[in-house]
This record gives sequence, structure tokens and C-alpha cells, in this order.
Amino acid sequence: MSPKPRDSLLIIRDILAVAAKRASKTEIVYRSNINFVAAEKYITRLLLRGMLVTVVDEGKSKFQTTPLGIEALSKLTEVQKLVEGT
Repeated sequence: MSPKPRDSLLIIRDILAVAAKRASKTEIVYRSNINFVAAEKYITRLLLRGMLVTVVDEGKSKFQTTPLGIEALSKLTEVQKLVEGT
């Protein structure tokens, strides 16, 4: 049996967690275990909803989780714990 794909909410949670410490798109891809096409889709969605912002850090464009994104991250983590019983 093949492994079950991750739910989009888990991917969003992972992206928000990675970007909480400022991250480039490449860092998000590798640390969230997604491809660049998926990263573009999710990052765009999170930017439009105000959960991520783009910042310039040492001359490089990075993504930062906003207070709204931190709130969403907290709630998604709480739901995951309830569902998984951890």
C-alpha cells in the first residue's frame, strides 16, 4: 500500500512553522517536504490571506509568518494533537 498524501492543512502548518523564523522559498520547499510548484501555490495562498509576508533579509527575499499566521499555526497544531492523540 502506498503512503497517504499529506492533507493540505498539514502542509500549511509546516510552511507557517518554517517561515516563523524567516525562510526562503527553497528553505520552505526542503523543510516542508514539498516541491516548488506546490510551494508557489501555498505561499501565494498564505500571502493573499495575510498569514505570510515577504521581507528582505540581507538582500534576499524571504517569507515571514505574520501574527495571523502564528495564530493559525497554533490552532492547526492543536487540532493535529487532538486528532493524533499526542
